[in-house]
Amino acid sequence: MDHFFTPDAEMVVQNRKSGKMNQTTINDAYKKEARERAYMLITRWMYEAAIPFNAVTYPSFQPMIEAIGQYGVGMKGPTLHEIKSY
Repeated sequence: MDHFFTPDAEMVVQNRKSGKMNQTTINDAYKKEARERAYMLITRWMYEAAIPFNAVTYPSFQPMIEAIGQYGVGMKGPTLHEIKSY
């Protein structure tokens, strides 16, 4: 059912860039702390995997982050076999 109501990750990124999705939230302090932790973990993973930091400028990066966020808590990373199939 969520598939029908969850916006496409690429459309969300486009709308955010054009300024169409600005809404204040009640828990900004918590979100800031959670965002900083996520940034730290992403950066650590990129460093360990020897992924150049400029990879975050690729057009596919932000839709990937948005899709992970839309999935929510508890998403498991893809296996090597699953990655090979895409």
